[in-house]
Amino acid sequence: LEQGLDVLEIMRNIHVFVSKYLYNLNNQIFVERTSNNKHLNTINIRHIANSIRTHGIGIMNTTVNFTFQFLRKKFFIFSQFMYDEHIKSRLIKDWKYFKENHMQTDQQYPYDRADKFNKGIRKLGLTPDGESYLDQFRTLITQIG
Repeated sequence: LEQGLDVLEIMRNIHVFVSKYLYNLNNQIFVERTSNNKHLNTINIRHIANSIRTHGIGIMNTTVNFTFQFLRKKFFIFSQFMYDEHIKSRLIKDWKYFKENHMQTDQQYPYDRADKFNKGIRKLGLTPDGESYLDQFRTLITQIG
């Protein structure tokens, strides 16, 4: 049987896994983000089932525990981002605008406001990789997902 990537290996290095793999919601598979060769690795339910069969159902409690601890750390970072005064004040400002103008905008957030918000966040600073806080937040949300 095709084993694929082992559940225990994923669990031990979950931080590496979430940074290297994306989830394809339509096909219900994890796809490698980038690769040095012509092929991308994928992980689907069959790989996970084979790994559980190999190691036994006893690994599930530990796997869930590792995943919970990982998500707890990610949600803490999420919380810190949302309570940052610079971010919070910009979100409140746009929330008030939307609340006052939602009927005129057909309950849609205007693109020019989103662009202005994005540029305002970019002014707060960039990482050495050129990512803004909003880019980092998108990455965090993807990893939580």
